[in-house]
Amino acid sequence: ARTVTVAGEPVALSKREFDIVELLSQNPGQVFDKERIYERIWGYDSEGDSSVVAEHIRRIRSKLAAYTDRIYIETVWGCGYKWVK
Repeated sequence: ARTVTVAGEPVALSKREFDIVELLSQNPGQVFDKERIYERIWGYDSEGDSSVVAEHIRRIRSKLAAYTDRIYIETVWGCGYKWVK
């Protein structure tokens, strides 16, 4: 099932938000820049740009913060994002 839970509570994520969480959480500690996340989630031939990644990350953080104070997605300034182990 494509679900994310925090402390046993399901977190409602959109398809793209879930895909980002899945990508980052399956590669903990690895830094992904916005362009790489965009290409992996939206595809190489998508029209648009990587700035939508930052907005999706913001929404994911907001949704997770409703359930816990723990930081799951860390910003690596000038590089991208990583899942905190």
